[in-house]
Amino acid sequence: MRVLVIGANGNTATRVVRRLKEGPHEPLAMIRNVEHRRKFDEMAVPTVLADLEYPIDHAVQGCDAAIFAAGSGGHTGKDKTVLVDHIGAIRSMVTAGVHDARRFIMLSSINADVNSQSRIPHYHKAKAYADRHLQESELDYTIICPGGLRDDEGSGTVSVSPDLHVEGTTSRENLAAALVMCLDLDNTIGKRFSMLEGDTPLKEALRSM
Repeated sequence: MRVLVIGANGNTATRVVRRLKEGPHEPLAMIRNVEHRRKFDEMAVPTVLADLEYPIDHAVQGCDAAIFAAGSGGHTGKDKTVLVDHIGAIRSMVTAGVHDARRFIMLSSINADVNSQSRIPHYHKAKAYADRHLQESELDYTIICPGGLRDDEGSGTVSVSPDLHVEGTTSRENLAAALVMCLDLDNTIGKRFSMLEGDTPLKEALRSM
């Protein structure tokens, strides 16, 4: 399976690319800046230059699946959040449907809600609108909603729930592993769930969804 990793240069997405490279699937790293290419060249992973604020057909063509792990980042304005996390995400879904990349894994967030009144409502609303569009699409989707992201080594154990209004943290390693693992877990198709650190082995937890 050829898998397009959207937002590949990000902290979590780079971990996704590494895990894909170690497994049976063929990763294609979608990057926005040519300067990011060197990192993936060193990993022997092909790259494609594309920007979510513009058409990305050339990136999606020939792919069987996509993992959306892009984000506007914590240092940009609300406008970029809308352009990337909301509109850009929807653009990637529509393009995936057009080019028959039917398996679509979405990295979302706990507390994603179109009526959010959180500390960062623009972010949670953008994520929620993107999630809603994906749920209404004909793609074989899985939506994983992590908590606050940590950079430490993943424990390999998590807690999953259909309840998104929760509090907690998620290691990026566990998250990257879950995003990749869901590609081959058909029981996660059509599911949207939160994933926090917990006591259940990751694969067992995902199989329970």
